[in-house]
Amino acid sequence: MPEPGSVAWPPAPITTERLVLREPEAWDRAAFIELFTSPEVGTYLGGPRPRDECERTLPETPERRPGVFVVELDGAMIGTIELNRRDAERRSHVRPDAGEAELGYLLLPEAWGHGYAAEACAAALGWFAAALPGEPVVLCTQTANDRSMRLAAKLSAAAAVVLAPALVACGGSGGDSSKADQPGGDGRRLGREGVPR
Repeated sequence: MPEPGSVAWPPAPITTERLVLREPEAWDRAAFIELFTSPEVGTYLGGPRPRDECERTLPETPERRPGVFVVELDGAMIGTIELNRRDAERRSHVRPDAGEAELGYLLLPEAWGHGYAAEACAAALGWFAAALPGEPVVLCTQTANDRSMRLAAKLSAAAAVVLAPALVACGGSGGDSSKADQPGGDGRRLGREGVPR
């Protein structure tokens, strides 16, 4: 199965009505630090990273790797979108051989509530569907994260029409979203209506 990195990377910047998805650049470093150290952003991710550690360890030019997009609004980074292959040990696979791509996203709190996450995720999924037709994508979040659950339902409904059967969403509970899809987590698929099954 092809990797997200097996397609031409980086793609040309992806432009939506309001956003640009592109590779990280050196001038994004401060926004990455804000993103990784934000208590609000870290709420469902096990908490924020310590600022001093992040400032010390984050490279001057944030890592560029296949599947990672910066989300830009009016020339400024407001978040990231990632498409990465899932490990075979993870639960909630849609393929018997596992290896689905997983969609992840982080937005700065000031960008919340404006539809940017839905717009950016839809654009990234559109690129992925064109680059790797028929490949499934999984989005996992905690059931306690209402905003992410609503976005997963919206993307799942859109995928049923546009990318079928490309997007499966699963939710889990607890303080660390990385555990939502591990043994003992309560990862559940979302049905076409976005209701956990």
